[in-house]
Order: sequence, then C-alpha cells, then structure tokens
Amino acid sequence: MINTKMVCLTLIALVALTGCNSRLFSYKGATITQPDHMIQLQQGEQQGVWKTNELALNYRYQMMPETLKISGTVNLIGGFYYGFSAVDHLIVQLLFLDNQGTVLDNVNMYCADNHHPIHLVPMDFDETIQIPAGARAIAFAYDGVLVDGGGDDSTSVTIWNFPR
Repeated sequence: MINTKMVCLTLIALVALTGCNSRLFSYKGATITQPDHMIQLQQGEQQGVWKTNELALNYRYQMMPETLKISGTVNLIGGFYYGFSAVDHLIVQLLFLDNQGTVLDNVNMYCADNHHPIHLVPMDFDETIQIPAGARAIAFAYDGVLVDGGGDDSTSVTIWNFPR
C-alpha cells in the first residue's frame, strides 16, 4: 500500500529543491500573444519598463555579439505592493523569442522564497546570458504568491504571467 504521507513529503521536497531551477520548467515552443510584451533586441545600451497589472520590471540591457548583459528591478504595482507584507515565493524569468514571438529559451532572472518582506528586500537582478541562435526579442514571465498576515488570518494571492 502506498504511504500517502511519504508521497506528499517527497513531492514537497522535490518542489523545494527545484523551486528556482528554470531548466525544469521550460517555456520553449510557447508563444507570446501580446505584442506589447515583446521587447525587440537592439544593439547598444537600452532601457525600459516591462509591465503587467501586477508587476513592473525596470530593465537596462546591453547586447553584445553573443551575450546579453541585463540588470534591473522587479516592482510590485499598486495593491500588490501595498496590500501584502511578504513574498512567499516569486520567480521572474527572461524569455528569448524569435521573430514570431516563439520562446527559444528561458532563464531565471530573480527568485525569492521563504516570506521575504516586500518593503525591505530589493528585488534586483543583474545577469550576463548567452543569447540563443535566432533570438530577436525578449519578454518576461513570472509566477509568485504574495501573503499578508500569519496564522489563521493570513491572506494570499497568486500572481503570474506565462506565454501561451
């Protein structure tokens, strides 16, 4: 007979160990359906803001022949910033896209877990990444849970944005 408790503990351990590993959860082959979420790659130093209703990423990048140096800050917007006290977990990924918006590769840019206080922890990223062949644009994807309070009175909300 299968021990249900042991199966649950094994699944929890697996998720905990792989929580920030972008290679386990790939968006390769998915498509960005919102053109305003695609950022065309350009030579030289570029900067901008990528935004949804929940989150804004202020980014700056420099494209070199085979690499992309990208840095920036992840910001929660409006009620998501003021209405919650901690990030239970949040993973923000950079997506490399071809001309049609198809995901060629995804890389973790920011990862937080274990109830990081929203107002105290800078959510910054700074990476140099190999550009995959055929990449013409970038976009971002994210998945997270925000919490407020603790114990029986805690409130949480899941935020996410994925390619389809």
